[in-house]
Amino acid sequence: MIQPPLDRHSLRKTLRHARRLLTEQEQQQAASQLLKQALHSEWLNNVEHLALYLANDGEISPHLISEYCWQRNIKTYLPVVKGETLRFAHYDQTTQWQKNRFGIAEPVTEIYQAQDALDIVFMPLVGFDQYGGRLGMGGGFYDKSFASKSIEQKPLLIGLAHDCQQVERLPIEPWDVPLQAILSPNQCIDINLTIKD
Repeated sequence: MIQPPLDRHSLRKTLRHARRLLTEQEQQQAASQLLKQALHSEWLNNVEHLALYLANDGEISPHLISEYCWQRNIKTYLPVVKGETLRFAHYDQTTQWQKNRFGIAEPVTEIYQAQDALDIVFMPLVGFDQYGGRLGMGGGFYDKSFASKSIEQKPLLIGLAHDCQQVERLPIEPWDVPLQAILSPNQCIDINLTIKD
């Protein structure tokens, strides 16, 4: 486990490098293990609307979770950058694509799902700790999008990551929205249970 430096920029650089070092085979194995963890957690039970992301820059891929959802008629959504926040667009095998200002593919649509109608949002991250801390890419899109969400409100915010992205304790800023759970190939961390321990 990486002991974080105080500088978030340096930590982000170190962790992004660690996940980019993973081979294609390691990435595929991680995606397979991630699906197993998701199924074992039972969070996918009774879910109707689930948001995830397209893997980029060495992120762990939730594509097998997408395929599982499609087979069970669970509607899936992808984030679309709108100004400084995210909207969530329907995603399936027929989705048409365009690239956003960061060169990341997004669905072509003007129809979005309300955030509070989503059951789960699987979020990418650069670093995480066992307390629900999440270090993103630095744009703050997820933090701004869920800034007013209380812990009791939908959706459930779950971070997805490789195990090599875990740190002992992240330096957290007041605007950082905490995760409610984290899934990695080898871990399922329920933050509520962790905090109570």
